[in-house]
Amino acid sequence: MLYVKRGKERIYKRGGVDMPEGKKRTPIDVEMKYDRYSKDNVDGYPIYLFYIKGSEYKEMPLDANVRLPSEKAIPYKEMVNTLEREPKQFLLRNGGINVIASSVRINKSKNTVRLTFPHGTGIVNGGHTQLALINIMSQRDISDATIQIQVIEHEFSDEELATIAASRNLASNVKPYSTAEKKGYFKKIKDYMIPDFEKHIIWYENRNVPNGVGMNAVDLIARVNLFNCRLYQSSYKNKLTDQPNNSATSKGSVFKKWVDNQQEYEHLYPLINDIINLEEHILTTFQIKAPHGFTTLKVVNNIKDKDKKTIFTGKKKEWEIPTQFLLPIMASFRANIFYHPNKGEIGWHEKPEDLFDRVKTKLLSETSRTYKNHAGEINRLSKDPNYWRILYDTMDREVNKKLKWKIYEIK
Repeated sequence: MLYVKRGKERIYKRGGVDMPEGKKRTPIDVEMKYDRYSKDNVDGYPIYLFYIKGSEYKEMPLDANVRLPSEKAIPYKEMVNTLEREPKQFLLRNGGINVIASSVRINKSKNTVRLTFPHGTGIVNGGHTQLALINIMSQRDISDATIQIQVIEHEFSDEELATIAASRNLASNVKPYSTAEKKGYFKKIKDYMIPDFEKHIIWYENRNVPNGVGMNAVDLIARVNLFNCRLYQSSYKNKLTDQPNNSATSKGSVFKKWVDNQQEYEHLYPLINDIINLEEHILTTFQIKAPHGFTTLKVVNNIKDKDKKTIFTGKKKEWEIPTQFLLPIMASFRANIFYHPNKGEIGWHEKPEDLFDRVKTKLLSETSRTYKNHAGEINRLSKDPNYWRILYDTMDREVNKKLKWKIYEIK
């Protein structure tokens, strides 16, 4: 078990899963006094219902949850309002806290219960409820409030815990990337990412990232999809004409496809740091010696905020290029990839940043021309596979395929 501290957030890594622990860190036992309880057995699972007075509530771990609670969330604010103004109504207005523990030990003479939480267990739903209770009880007496805690006593697998947590988070829909993180689907891609880049990815909802600015995991997978030489036109699949324009037009469907077919993407993970570097290089240099008229297009704007920087490397951004331009340009770099599955190798013919500098004028000229042919309707442009194909073919003619700038071993 590896613990890592990032600013105010303490997280644990279990099998590559990077999830928040909160202040209570598993494995741990939590004991609290109950007012009353009941026990039932449903479908073979022992299920307890405890009713706890607010003043007796003790914080429990969040490991089993799929996201961190946020003080900005509407449910949280409503709970705080009830606790402050009408604590006796809390039971009626709150769904309670759902917990998974491996052991429930009750002392009837003392009216106490001791819950045992191994790694990965704890609150599966009710993180906002706990946050409201902990914050308010430090300010005032909430003994008039009654909290319902449902405890399932069982040892579940990580996959089962993730499914349960996602299903029980009903106050607002759980984002698919939070569930994917809980299930450990990002493990392999994280294994290749350098720490300075990984810390900026929002793998799960409300994750703390440096400066409060990061890239959503869905957007990251959309980027990875751009370079999939197995699924789209490439030197490896030179008979294909398909283009990854769904990365720009339907990234949610791309993410679902990735979840369902992860093995079709794993060969690309060694390239992830280069892909990020390429994007940030394009974002910060595309305007330099751009073809005449490109920066006058109405969708290409000068950035007024002089302190605006890129997410991962913190480079200064002076101009904004729309993602409808950026993603097709990045996708053209599939022509720069060599892939040898039998050897377990993947890599680049030329260094991507240098190749962009060399081919930039042609890529931006084609982009400008095609954009104008679409009457400036940029969303229609991004949906047009012919535009993506034009950029790919342009790049394919320019790449020196006799070179091998960097070779990566596919683990």
